[in-house]
Amino acid sequence: MPKVTFIADNKIVEAEAGELMREVCQRNDFTIPFGCENGVCGTCLISIKEGADHLTEPTNQEKETLDVIMAYPDQRLGCQCQVQGDVTFDLE
Repeated sequence: MPKVTFIADNKIVEAEAGELMREVCQRNDFTIPFGCENGVCGTCLISIKEGADHLTEPTNQEKETLDVIMAYPDQRLGCQCQVQGDVTFDLE
């Protein structure tokens, strides 16, 4: 099972392969705000520190929102990406 590490909460948890990052965060009480949960609002912006290649490719909606909010290349929307392997992320 993939391991998901959230630096801000100092937690390491297991996830199912293919599980949405949002579901992992909500199930484990990570302090990530999720607004619309549809990839539009950008409140769940996270910075991938390790394992970016272990997340699914951004959807068209996620790409559009990341462009609009001028996200950095290492940032993703937690509500849109799926975990495929070990990932470490933070809020910065």
